[in-house]
Amino acid sequence: MADVLPFAGTRFNTKEHDLDLGKMLAPPYDVVTPELQKELHERDPRNIVRLVSGYEAPGDDEYNNRYLRAAELYREWKQENLLVDEQRKCFYVYEHEFTLAGTENRQKRLGFFGLVKLQDFRSGKIRAHEMTFEGPKQDRLRLLKTVQVNLEPLFMLYKDPEGQIDAILKAATENPPHEEFTDHRGDTHRLWLIHRKDPILGINEAMKTKRLYIADGHHRYETALAYRDEMREMTGRRDGRQPYDFILMYLNNADDPAVHTTASHRVLARDLGADVDMEEVLEDLEEYFDVKEFQLDLADEEKAAALAQKHLEARKGTPSRFVMVLPSGQAYQLRLKKNADLEEMIDAEFMSDLVRSQDITILHQFVIAQGWIGNPEVELDDDDIIYTRRIGEALSLVRRRKGCVAFLLNPIDKDQAIQVAENGELMPHNTTYYYPKIQSGLVLRDLQVGFG
Repeated sequence: MADVLPFAGTRFNTKEHDLDLGKMLAPPYDVVTPELQKELHERDPRNIVRLVSGYEAPGDDEYNNRYLRAAELYREWKQENLLVDEQRKCFYVYEHEFTLAGTENRQKRLGFFGLVKLQDFRSGKIRAHEMTFEGPKQDRLRLLKTVQVNLEPLFMLYKDPEGQIDAILKAATENPPHEEFTDHRGDTHRLWLIHRKDPILGINEAMKTKRLYIADGHHRYETALAYRDEMREMTGRRDGRQPYDFILMYLNNADDPAVHTTASHRVLARDLGADVDMEEVLEDLEEYFDVKEFQLDLADEEKAAALAQKHLEARKGTPSRFVMVLPSGQAYQLRLKKNADLEEMIDAEFMSDLVRSQDITILHQFVIAQGWIGNPEVELDDDDIIYTRRIGEALSLVRRRKGCVAFLLNPIDKDQAIQVAENGELMPHNTTYYYPKIQSGLVLRDLQVGFG
């Protein structure tokens, strides 16, 4: 099903330049906050964030803007041999060794970078599980059209219960890595190049039977489809063999125990709390939820986050549970009643029981839309919600009145997210937060460089 090819990647030139790659990587653009953007810019003048998420400047216009500055800087880095193109087509095996958040458990995640042929969703070969916003897609499309480089890989999952592809990747790791370095978190990154014919054909053939699931990169995938369609209209070339028919991806076995998901908590924008009557909200919620009130001292972020987490946690198999926090520190544990009728709560004719039963669906379709806003038909815009995986950050946002309420939830199981995608359904934006994130800057893909 998946057409996965080796390619000539573009990488930082550690042979000719004194580089600390650990200081030059950046997480995906959508988790780069203004604070992190500043930190990354200051970490190293050659950090990849300057291409992926550069600063906007006063007076920016169509002739001078961050997209054009990224393109110019990319060309400078190529001219200086800071970035160099591979001289042969490769698959890039990538091992990320990290400490699991909140533990001392050290884990290794093993996957590979490859070039993947774009497929329309209706083909069923590549599956999505969550909706997207138009704003981020327009932003990424403008960057792609201007720089002409896949600066960030999509994070994709595939099912390989027999471990056929894993065996090829592990064989590659028996040799010394081409790159090995440690980042500021203490994570170790290792990169190997597969350029021999047999393992390349082995991966290519094995992937032809696989369906791919988007873990991280829904906006960027739809951006790539839009760019492909634009280029087909412009050039008339629809043979499926053009540079714009492919995109850079990182691919990982979905059964890898080092693939993790965590929750993406929600903070609603301030204006969504303007006309809210808390008595009415609680009255609506109490029809289907057991509501337990408690108080958080938001001035002590660490202690407040720990207490909120305690109220949020639920044993596997227990009903949905959320925590709702107001700027005053007043908090409510919402635990779905055992006899709650989900079809009565969420009137969506074409929604499957699997999607209807997910915490994220219950939160958006009932708790937020009906309970908080009071309108089951409401459609929120991309600037109506702030997303964060850190409970402490969510609490800080409401304490500083950056939002009117925080909703904390438990993560979706990755197998259920894959099943939703398999069913061809979509859940709300930012349903999943896979971690560790695939860092940008390890391997780029220049559309002007030969491939396939």
